[in-house]
Amino acid sequence: MSKKRHISIHQVIEDIHDDNIDVIVTLPDRTRWWGTFFTYKNIESLRQKDKETGECLSGTYLSAANMIICEDLSRETIEKVVDDLLDKGILDKFMARIGDITKEREKYYEEGFFEKDFFDD
Repeated sequence: MSKKRHISIHQVIEDIHDDNIDVIVTLPDRTRWWGTFFTYKNIESLRQKDKETGECLSGTYLSAANMIICEDLSRETIEKVVDDLLDKGILDKFMARIGDITKEREKYYEEGFFEKDFFDD
């Protein structure tokens, strides 16, 4: 399995051990996938905040779409997690498909990234 993928992170990470961020993965078949990566510590921080504010039944639950919980939010860790999900063929179980790359947007990717040019079909 090729590890060819493009990972986009457009948020500033305040603390790689206690934060959450949205990640977009683009694959050579032009599909784009979105998930939110949380750290284990961030889950507890959010729970404590909710206990104080009364949200989520005072921290009784936490819900997030496409949640992936990991040790830290370093780029290296995020890449390893994405690669593992791809290797196992389960990316679609953890991340939501958010559309495909259009011909106009392919200029933002390295040349030759996409498998074929199906705009010429």
